[in-house]
Amino acid sequence: MDLKEPELKNAIQQFDELILDIPDEVQGLLTFKAFILQFLKTKTTTVSLPVADVMAIIKQKKPFIFSMLRKEYSNNIAINIVTHNDTDYREAYRNLQLLRTKLGIVKRY
Repeated sequence: MDLKEPELKNAIQQFDELILDIPDEVQGLLTFKAFILQFLKTKTTTVSLPVADVMAIIKQKKPFIFSMLRKEYSNNIAINIVTHNDTDYREAYRNLQLLRTKLGIVKRY
């Protein structure tokens, strides 16, 4: 099944690049904050935006950045909401992998 969600496909590809290329250090904090806020604006027509899955991956793969997002941007309602999520990493990984397959994205990590 092929999904025609170009904005979502681009956002997931950008997410994959961030996970691979940005170290889990304070210097990556603003990059991830900007990505999350932009990701929340992604338009989809046939699937729900996988916000909880993306945040579960960040929490697992970039724990320092995740904790700093939660701490430093607790006054930002969007960041506050998405950083308080209990989605299981393995479930999130499977969900995103299935979505990547449907979008025609080759997994990089």
